[in-house]
Amino acid sequence: MISSLAAWLARVAGVGHEMASRIDRAEFHWSRPAVLLAGIVLLPAAAWWISKRHRERMPWLSSRQRMALDACRTAVLGLLFLVLAGPSLRLEEQVRQPPVLAIITDVSDSMTLPVGRLPASSIPAVAAAAGLPAVPAGDESARDAAGDTIARLSRSELVDRVLATHDKTTLPQLRERLDVRRYEVARAPRRLPADPVSPHDSHSITRSRTRSPSPAARMTETYDTAIGASLEMAMDDAADRAIAGIVLLSDGRSTTGIDPLEAIRRASEAAGGTPRGPVFAVPVGSPDPPVDIAVTDLLAAPEATVDDTITIAATLSTSGFAGRDVPVELRDAAGVVLDSQTITLREGRQTAVFSWSSDRVGTHVLTVAVPTQENEIVQGNNVAETSVDVSNRRLKVLVIDHAPRWDLRFLDHAIRRDAAFTPTVLITASAEDPTGTAPGDEGSSIPNDAAGWASYDLVFLGDVPATVLDAGRQASLVEAVMSHGVGLVLQPGVDHLPRDYTGSPLATLFPVVVDAATGDGAAIVSAADYKPLKMLVTARGAMHPSFALGGDAARNRRRWSDMPPFFLAAAATSPTPAATVLAEVQAPGSREARPLVVEAPAGTGRVLWIGTDETFRWRRNVGDQLFWRFWGQSLRSVARRPDRPADSTWLAVSPARCEPGSPVLIQLSLVDGERKPVVSASQEVTVTGPSGGLVTLHPGGRPGLYAGTFIPEAAGGHAVGSAAHPDATGEIVVAEPSRERAQPGVDRGALEAIADVSGGALVELGDFASLPQRLADTSVETKMTYEDDLWDTWPVLVLLVGLFCVDVGIRRLSGSS
Repeated sequence: MISSLAAWLARVAGVGHEMASRIDRAEFHWSRPAVLLAGIVLLPAAAWWISKRHRERMPWLSSRQRMALDACRTAVLGLLFLVLAGPSLRLEEQVRQPPVLAIITDVSDSMTLPVGRLPASSIPAVAAAAGLPAVPAGDESARDAAGDTIARLSRSELVDRVLATHDKTTLPQLRERLDVRRYEVARAPRRLPADPVSPHDSHSITRSRTRSPSPAARMTETYDTAIGASLEMAMDDAADRAIAGIVLLSDGRSTTGIDPLEAIRRASEAAGGTPRGPVFAVPVGSPDPPVDIAVTDLLAAPEATVDDTITIAATLSTSGFAGRDVPVELRDAAGVVLDSQTITLREGRQTAVFSWSSDRVGTHVLTVAVPTQENEIVQGNNVAETSVDVSNRRLKVLVIDHAPRWDLRFLDHAIRRDAAFTPTVLITASAEDPTGTAPGDEGSSIPNDAAGWASYDLVFLGDVPATVLDAGRQASLVEAVMSHGVGLVLQPGVDHLPRDYTGSPLATLFPVVVDAATGDGAAIVSAADYKPLKMLVTARGAMHPSFALGGDAARNRRRWSDMPPFFLAAAATSPTPAATVLAEVQAPGSREARPLVVEAPAGTGRVLWIGTDETFRWRRNVGDQLFWRFWGQSLRSVARRPDRPADSTWLAVSPARCEPGSPVLIQLSLVDGERKPVVSASQEVTVTGPSGGLVTLHPGGRPGLYAGTFIPEAAGGHAVGSAAHPDATGEIVVAEPSRERAQPGVDRGALEAIADVSGGALVELGDFASLPQRLADTSVETKMTYEDDLWDTWPVLVLLVGLFCVDVGIRRLSGSS
């Protein structure tokens, strides 16, 4: 009764609820006890002096009025000492902080596929976990019936049944000692609202990052699975807490975002090298792949020349149809079959290769399809499409190198096979004579003036010594790039470029800052202790033509960042201000990343820096497929483009086809009526479509050029235009990916790897009830301190105002004021 009254009085006095409810355990505390002590000592003397002054200065007051005024002013002074001393209530208590258990449920499109037939030995346990009728031991008919029921369920339905069944048994046991948090993951992870029965609600929803999407948005968000991002979110949300475990219920297919193993590695590094928390991966679905044929990948050059033949390689993944002959068709956008071949299917992966050419300029949408087979379980994954932009561009290319390096040999062969290029290749190893001739294509020589360089659309410079490319030739090359729009590709080597060109005219075109002292003056970074270097594609580079294999930026980054490693790279320390880093190089065990592939505008031209001459290693096991994909698109991206001159207005988007969430680069060139560049701080373009809006473009490296990034969030056609410049328009086609069903089997290997790296375990769905025994209770006792100031409450204010009113009232009644 007394404690309840004390708590009520404390709340009335303005004390916070947290403190007032435990007022019996609170301690009185002074922030500045010295001020309180000074007040106790000085207040009697001050009261005597106030009384003395009132007797001397106000003799007309009655004794009663004088005493009231003395008391009022002494009380004000005492209240001032009290406030300055900072009285407060303090409460200290030990609080148990339970560890976090994150439960992540995969809700992507692949989870709508049927569970499939489970092994007979696991059916009784899964049936019990899912709340189905119990399967008596030895009753094969009951077991088969339960297996049929489970097989017809979708993977998501089975997960929902298991969680609902354990909501009154296993989950309450976990909530009693752990802070249970729920997540869902598809294209992006999201935090679910806190469970109202959880005893740890106060911690459960404070860091929720996303709101529940609308049903329409939820439909489009299921086309991908970002398992890595969900693990990262769960670990970030528990940054101040111990993690008992992360339970991941999924089919194991991570199709976008950061790699799950990389997310675990980063968290482990941030935690000092120990796993942040064990992941208990629960595979959902049959261990046997469903009977299916899928076109899992389609690789074709995104650009081609009229009448040039390109190769289109389609990867097929087959399960359950080995030995069957099926037609594989190449179709155009109207569904017309352009080519067809019959292949004999085999289990696993195989490739169907088509040759295609066109005599029509424009964007061609090509489809590779396999007819749906009888008994095929998964629908919609027998088709894959790509787009090829066909133009009549014929690029004159001058290739100059000092020796036939391996990269140059393969580049020479590939460039001569591509009808879009007319190459001239010069080897300068014996070209030390003043005429500048060089062994290579007959009748060719190194240009002496800007007009000679400008007769080419693109110049490739390899490891050429400065004795061959003297200052005069360098200056004329710089003029050709800056004023005539010639593209320049620089590929350093180990002997001459870049170390011979320190302070030379050519160095003004370098899109990177070179550390000339590295590598004993060779300006080359080499692998230490025979540990190779690794390329890391940047977010901007993932959608650049050099590295764009498809419409998903994250997938492009993973594919190129998994290229075979190399051993030498130029010692570039940073990009120049207008340059864009497309890829970086990182040494093993080092966090320092150096620019490797960098592009930059240079006047009316463009420069591309490729900081290693070991791209030939990318041919390992796959031949020219990726090697020429990179080189062909890189050369095209910087070559002079007659359709995009610097003295005209135009708008370009790259790539023209992408997936939701992938960035699109928008470039706008503006000139006035006199064909002079329009210079301003920024420009705006309008994107109309399902996810349109205004996009602000900023200066892009030369006067009159502006660039910016647009990220479409929804599928559909998008138009890009400028209200002030109606002739500058572009189009973006945003298509949903089909990766979720491309490989419909359960990736138990990926889930097992996640569990192993994190220190967790693979838990079968039928063993879900074993989780409480697997999770260690690593609760932490922490001292929580609550403190409420008493001097800034409303009673103190009322008292101060009241004393002031009494003082004024006494003086007015006595005629003193």
